[in-house]
Amino acid sequence: MTPEEDKESPEKEFVGNTTLHGLSRIVIAPSGYFRVLWVIAILASYSGFAYMFSSMIIDYFSYSTITDTKLEFANELTFPAVTICNMNKFDENKLKAIDYLYLSWFLFGVQVTMADLLAAGGIPDETANSTTEGLTVENLLLAKGFDIHWTRMPLCFWKGTHCTQWNFTHSFGHYGNCYTFNANANNPLYQTMQGAGNGFKAFVDLKVNQYTETFFASGNSEVGLKLLVHDPREPPMMDTQGIALAPGNHAFIAVKQILYENHVPPWGVCQDLQLEYYDTYTLNGCYLECRSKHVVRNCSCRPYNLPGTAPSCDPTTLFSCAKQILDKVVTGELTCDCPVPCSMTSYTTSVSYAGWPNKHTRDYISPYWGMNGSYIEENGVMFSVFYEKLNYQKITEMKAMDEGQLASNIGGMMGLFIGASLLTILEVWEYLWQRMKGFIGKDRRPETLQGQATPENINKGINNGAFHK
Repeated sequence: MTPEEDKESPEKEFVGNTTLHGLSRIVIAPSGYFRVLWVIAILASYSGFAYMFSSMIIDYFSYSTITDTKLEFANELTFPAVTICNMNKFDENKLKAIDYLYLSWFLFGVQVTMADLLAAGGIPDETANSTTEGLTVENLLLAKGFDIHWTRMPLCFWKGTHCTQWNFTHSFGHYGNCYTFNANANNPLYQTMQGAGNGFKAFVDLKVNQYTETFFASGNSEVGLKLLVHDPREPPMMDTQGIALAPGNHAFIAVKQILYENHVPPWGVCQDLQLEYYDTYTLNGCYLECRSKHVVRNCSCRPYNLPGTAPSCDPTTLFSCAKQILDKVVTGELTCDCPVPCSMTSYTTSVSYAGWPNKHTRDYISPYWGMNGSYIEENGVMFSVFYEKLNYQKITEMKAMDEGQLASNIGGMMGLFIGASLLTILEVWEYLWQRMKGFIGKDRRPETLQGQATPENINKGINNGAFHK
């Protein structure tokens, strides 16, 4: 017997020495009966592994997520921003005839002329020659709208310390002038004790007799204060968010903080875009910029309450063009691409009310504020914003199966069904490599040497030049 015949085939050698469970049992089985049993068992195990492996791969590439929720306790919490707006843009006693003329779309829902105002009576004749040139909605809001001077906000406390209008940041919103307490995200305030007396507290005079809002003109028929608790990095959207507070009550607004950590694609849908007019990407900031760009693109001007550098819309353009464009955004005819931020902070609120003020408080503050008791009840809003508990909720979106878990699951299935490991994969690769080399070497051997190596064949190969370079 030649050495080649005596040597085992690569397949037989691999099966006899591999660490893959069961294959060697086929070779050393004592009888054909057991050999068949081992073949059936091995095929069943490999089928089970193939099924589990494909299921795990499908699960991994479905990019499923799970949500981890934790309740964290702290010694202090960053206080949110608190934005307030009166549900009235312009105070009636501050308006002049020329203001009525310019703001007629806001006040009456139609464009009126000076003759119409004179015919209505109460307008001096000398105002007939006045002009609206140079007027803007922003300037009139600042001069004739809601303010928080000490006469309008005579009471303001932060953790028992007096605050004033200088602790607020002004912005234009759906309701005109709005004011935000704790607006500086780089230098925020902190609440260190839980409870109503350890947060922000203020009283605001609405001056309800000076309201100029009408449902058919500006779309607002309510009387009250709009309040929004939000992240200082996020601009307020007072038309769609916030709490409505009615006069004659003390509103206790308990706040809870929620931190969201969302996952990037393909597991999640979060994405932090670069905004043009805000430093931090937020949904509110994205929506406001989107609305502004749609209006500028179609009306060549910018509404007073939206960001941008385009010229401010005059009232006629605001109501004849911008309003229609914004309505299309609301209905979805014009879209906004605003993905969920990857990290965001939101606040939930629960509100309870008590009547305010009681008899003795009313008698005490009336002379100091220059208001009688009935006026305070009809025009005053008292509110307190505070953390009820010094804890926050953290919600994290995570991969249902990450790369490490996938590898661990595959390893477990390999061990369970076929008794394999990463080193076993190396064994299989070594066998395949040797087999490939054998086939390649066989194809390159001279034809005269592919038979038995007899002296006749060797001489024949030499004569035919098989060994010549």
